[in-house]
Amino acid sequence: MTACLNDDAHFVDFTNTPAIVDVPSSAFYGAVENRGFPIQTTPNSYTFNVNLSGPNTLSEDVTVTMAVDPALLTQYNANNGTDYQLLPAALYQASGLTATIKAGQRLAGPITVNLYTDATRVPDPATYNDAGYALPLRITAVSNSNVAVSSNYGYKILVSKIKNQYDGTYQATGTFTHPVATSSRAINKEKTLVTVNTTTIETEFADLGASDWRMQLTVNADNTVTLKPVGASNTSTTQFGVNKYDPATRTYTLNYKYPGSGGDRVINETLKFEQ
Repeated sequence: MTACLNDDAHFVDFTNTPAIVDVPSSAFYGAVENRGFPIQTTPNSYTFNVNLSGPNTLSEDVTVTMAVDPALLTQYNANNGTDYQLLPAALYQASGLTATIKAGQRLAGPITVNLYTDATRVPDPATYNDAGYALPLRITAVSNSNVAVSSNYGYKILVSKIKNQYDGTYQATGTFTHPVATSSRAINKEKTLVTVNTTTIETEFADLGASDWRMQLTVNADNTVTLKPVGASNTSTTQFGVNKYDPATRTYTLNYKYPGSGGDRVINETLKFEQ
């Protein structure tokens, strides 16, 4: 006996689902992105793409327009208990925020924003970082009226920082010990550590970054390290044993754990600077 798949009682027909435009990096990694930039005389370019979601591509080009939207930042702060401040206009250039998704394609871009971090505009990096500056960018128009804007991922909030001495790419090695032995595993991957303030960086929590588990690591005056779980990370995370930063080798040694069904998940890892 044969039958069409759409005769199945559980078949869901997506063919008439409307096309939607979004910012794919917001969908995959979160709408808020911390990014550290160096002090330099030439502008720093920050780029990202826009994407067409839906079962089918389109037969005509679609132009997507974005704009800086202060109201978006106000709403985000109110919803999430944050206190980001709008990046002053003198510190960025964001004209021409458009991208065209070509017929038959899904991805377009990049959207480019230039940020100014020269010593004249940023005489005190610590003050800049402590200000919590953010640039909220929202999709404001689509050339095809049949294409909707994603309500969850139609925007990007760039949190701009001046790179501190810990910012960079590190090699993470260690172990993730789970109460279920088959879920225990080695950690061996590159991680990007991004500036939060003068002494703090943010990076992936263990190997769970794909689930928006993140952590902030603060290097204290005695080079001990304080870990703060952020994003979707378990707020009951605690540290144990040695947690320190070695400035000579630019290496973090971390030991932390969080509770779960069946017992604690225990992470022992080192992060060694690469570049």
